Amino acid sequence: MDGGIAAVALGGAGLLAGSLTATFGRSKKPAATTAPSAAPAPATGSGGTKVSVAASAVPVGGSAPVKDPSSGDTVYILQPKAGQYCGLSSVCTHSGCAVDAPKGGQLYCPCHGSRFDASTGAVINGPATKPLPKYTVTKDGDRLDLGPLA
Repeated sequence: MDGGIAAVALGGAGLLAGSLTATFGRSKKPAATTAPSAAPAPATGSGGTKVSVAASAVPVGGSAPVKDPSSGDTVYILQPKAGQYCGLSSVCTHSGCAVDAPKGGQLYCPCHGSRFDASTGAVINGPATKPLPKYTVTKDGDRLDLGPLA
């Protein structure tokens, strides 16, 4: 009798975990990634994909989402201070969930509550212990180009 109850409890826990992963996992991309101003530029150069956004799409303190062409994951291009640009991965270093778009100078992971600094990717509070991966971003005229991991 006790074994049957335990099996039902474990089955329910598994369904809940699967539901939470489907709700908050990386496969669920933030809605803002479809913003027209954040669309990747066409492929350029020797077969490489150039990912960029209009500089005007990234206000001071704001961000624009783009896709890392090598992984397909969302990267936020940010301008924490006037003229200072960087890119931060949207993949939480704790368990791989997708963090929310930056708000109030922080990125929040809805899975377990980790918070990251939106200008550096540093952990503000855990359970994450590693910062978000940081990308280089260069300004080319009126465009911001996503570079490699820094």
